[in-house]
Amino acid sequence: MGHLLNEPVRAEHDPSGRLTAYEWRGSRYAVEKVLKTYGTPQDGRVYRVRIVGADGVAVAELGRDRDRWRLRHIFSA
Repeated sequence: MGHLLNEPVRAEHDPSGRLTAYEWRGSRYAVEKVLKTYGTPQDGRVYRVRIVGADGVAVAELGRDRDRWRLRHIFSA
């Protein structure tokens, strides 16, 4: 079961625009792999990603509306 958060994050991207990491509550999480993407650019996209942080590996669901990113859910891996 995941934890519903819906909190803003500061996203980091590589030069081609791919999400590489994000910062949330003072901690940085590296995006290891995008597992699934759904939604539309007009309605907002949702990305399910495998992340690595100080606490280990997890799966996160991030929502993107224009250039605003939000952490929606965290699932233990």
